[in-house]
Amino acid sequence: MRSRSFIERLLFIVAIVGALYHLYLIIHPYTPISYWYRIGIFDLTQLQRGTHVFFILAVGFLLSYLTRWSILSIGFRWILTLVLTIASGFIAILSISALLSRGALAPALMVLITWVLSMVLPLARPLARRAPLEMSDIALAILSFIPYIYLVYNYQDLIYRAVLPEPMDIAMGWAMTFMLMGLVLRLVGPEMPILVCAFILYDIYGYLLPRPWFHPGFDVGFLAGKLYIETEAALLGTVTGVSAKYVVYFTILSGLLGALGYGGAMAKVFLSLLGRSPASVGRATVGLGIGMGMVSGSGAADTAFIGSTMKPLYRAAGYRDLDAAGLAANAGTLAYITPPILGSAAFLMVELLGIPYTWVIIMSIGPALLYAISILLYNGFYVRKTGIKPVDMKPDKRFSPLYVIPFIPPIIILTIVSLGYSITLAVFISIVLAPIIAILDKGMRNNLRKIPEGFAEGLKLLVPVGASIVMANIIMAMVVVSGLHQKFALALLQIVGGNLIYAVLFAFFFSLLLGMGVPPIATYTLASLLTAPIIIKLAVASGIPEEAATLATHMFLFYCAMLADITPPVALSAFAAAAVFGSDPIKVGVRASMVALPKYLYVPSFIWSYWGTGLLVLPLTLTMPITETFALMATRFAAVLAGTVFVSAANAGYLGCSLSMPLRILLVVFGIMLVIPSEILNIVGLIGGLSITILSMRLGISCGQE
Repeated sequence: MRSRSFIERLLFIVAIVGALYHLYLIIHPYTPISYWYRIGIFDLTQLQRGTHVFFILAVGFLLSYLTRWSILSIGFRWILTLVLTIASGFIAILSISALLSRGALAPALMVLITWVLSMVLPLARPLARRAPLEMSDIALAILSFIPYIYLVYNYQDLIYRAVLPEPMDIAMGWAMTFMLMGLVLRLVGPEMPILVCAFILYDIYGYLLPRPWFHPGFDVGFLAGKLYIETEAALLGTVTGVSAKYVVYFTILSGLLGALGYGGAMAKVFLSLLGRSPASVGRATVGLGIGMGMVSGSGAADTAFIGSTMKPLYRAAGYRDLDAAGLAANAGTLAYITPPILGSAAFLMVELLGIPYTWVIIMSIGPALLYAISILLYNGFYVRKTGIKPVDMKPDKRFSPLYVIPFIPPIIILTIVSLGYSITLAVFISIVLAPIIAILDKGMRNNLRKIPEGFAEGLKLLVPVGASIVMANIIMAMVVVSGLHQKFALALLQIVGGNLIYAVLFAFFFSLLLGMGVPPIATYTLASLLTAPIIIKLAVASGIPEEAATLATHMFLFYCAMLADITPPVALSAFAAAAVFGSDPIKVGVRASMVALPKYLYVPSFIWSYWGTGLLVLPLTLTMPITETFALMATRFAAVLAGTVFVSAANAGYLGCSLSMPLRILLVVFGIMLVIPSEILNIVGLIGGLSITILSMRLGISCGQE
């Protein structure tokens, strides 16, 4: 117990230092130190990112020691871990052999030790329950200093020998790579490290494949340069920069707001306004999801908070736990698409396209509203069908100015960003002002002593997201090095035959399939590399202006990546909801994917046609007169909203009375017709949907009980 208490204190200290380091980076250019001295870890982008990765590793392994590993029993994920160990073992053997052939025993031992500690011991955990294998986390936390200090000390020299790295350079590159894969394995699971190993092995053994997938192959020394040594090396590249430049500040803000009690204050606001309608519990859930999404980009964390807060009300109203968990998971997933804080993939989009963050915010508003409305509609039809009773509460109908207090930080962010300042500066100012704002609320005022805990929690929240982002950077680098993105684009063009709709549907299902195993940031990274160029090209050929096509394509892929958080079998938000309600995660994942079903249907329409881009607002407003833009957007939103109503009613099985299965199927078909951006299909879908609505609600026909 003493050792555990010591590690907890050590983790707290390291996390605090990490948070303060990142916060200082914002003000460093304006301090006298920046004029008097050039300090690498404060002034050089590459070393800033290296320091960022070091804190991810150090905090991550200490956190892993204090929490449970993701693989604790022999099952499917243990088999995946075995696959990962074997795949990474090939890479380790090649690296060790290359180092030993140059007489570099110490570097070879470094690679071997980090591989065994990172990959082999988690595999052995279910087989050796009593062995203190978690001590490997402490060893890896200590070892994470070595490649970081090596990078800082040899930074200038490394730049000049990137093409011909020395043995220790190679060892440090692979050691850091194995550590990151081991960290993701422990905290998230084996799926993403397997994907990383697959791309690395493809870069090594590409010469064994037939055309068009053939390439000459690269040795481990060359790849070590691409991973660790070059100026934009994979471990320290543009995608990693997204984590260091944006994500860390949002996680610090989220941790601080959580410690100060902003989430609880928001919950009180929504619950105090809870009405007597049977649907009020679900409505409060969506409101809380939007409110939490404004200050947090973590779907799983928001789901856990929303589920815990609303669980007593769900049970008091009579919701089944499975349905309540599905609603909570969807409300939590709103965090990825609710401005001003979006998922990490949104910041990568900003970097890749070189666009202002305000553009992404504007484009996300429409999909976020549609998602929220689809949850509300499903909840409304569900409570009418199942006979949910109103919760016996005494709602406070009086509006108090104090209600706005917990919403001030996101308002500050939106205001500063809309004035043209950077999103990082906006979040930094919100972090500084959050404790001052908390003084205005009696409940939050008592939490001011928890500010250090909030900073530490922010770094802890960063770890799984940040490590996954670095993994995504490795994937991007390996794809570019081998030219796989170009080969894939040519193959995709042959598959879809130049048809935009086929290409969009392929990318949609490809993203969903990929998102079943890896986090949204990796899904967006890979999908944007492999499918975006062809979709943009075909969209332009179909008459969509290039700027509109580019924005709509990347927003489409971003939204698809977000859906991974709610789509089984991984579905992190569903797992979080299942933990709160004590339900089976897979069943919750299936239920969560069915709740708000239209979220899957209107996504392809973003890039289906020029008219379809109207759901994102900006692609139209940037490329055509405002008068025409308004008409197109209004008709597009109206059609999709009507389709959402019909599909939600069919999904819940209620529209005035319980619907028979044939009527439900017809409603889904008519709803899909309205979602597709086609005037003829929209008219047919509207007439058909309204006909069923009139029959079921006005004429009182017997719809049949399920």
